[in-house]
Amino acid sequence: MNELQTLFEQVTKEASDTEKGLLTDFLLGLQHKRQGTAPTYLNATFQMDTRYEDNHCIVTLPVTPLIYNSFDMPHGGVIATLVDNAMGFLVNKDLHAEGKGAVTTNMTIHYIKASSEKQLIATSTYLHKGRQTLVMECTVTQPDGKKIAYATGSFFVITTTSNSLK
Repeated sequence: MNELQTLFEQVTKEASDTEKGLLTDFLLGLQHKRQGTAPTYLNATFQMDTRYEDNHCIVTLPVTPLIYNSFDMPHGGVIATLVDNAMGFLVNKDLHAEGKGAVTTNMTIHYIKASSEKQLIATSTYLHKGRQTLVMECTVTQPDGKKIAYATGSFFVITTTSNSLK
C-alpha cells in the first residue's frame, strides 16, 4: 500500500461526519476540476459557481465548515478570495480574446456583517476600463439580499499565453 492510501485510510477511519463531508466535497472538487467544470482548484475546493450576466460576474459560495473561522462563520480571508475571484474572472473573461489577462494590484474590502445563511453571492462589475488598468467593485450578499461585504479592486493588464488563462 502506498503512502497516500495509508493516509487516506487512517484519516477516514478516524474522521467525524463533518470531516467525511469535507473530504467528499474536496474529492468531488478535484473531479470537477479534472472534468473542466471548475476553472481552478481553488474554485473546485470551495465549490464556487461562476456565471456572467450583462456586465457582471456572479460567483456563489456555499457556506460549509471548510470556510469557517474559529467562530464557525465564514472567514474574512475566504470572503476576500471570493471577491477577488468575482472581479478577476470578469476582467479575464473580457481580456481573454485579446490574448491578455489581468492581475490584482490592490483590493479594499469592507466587512459589513457576519453571514447567517448557507450561501454567499459576490457580484462584480466595472468602475473603470482603461488600456492598462481596470477598477472593479464587488458586493457580497446573502440569498436574502443582506449585504455582507463591499470591495473595490484595481487590476493591471498583462499579455499572457492562452494556457495561463484556462
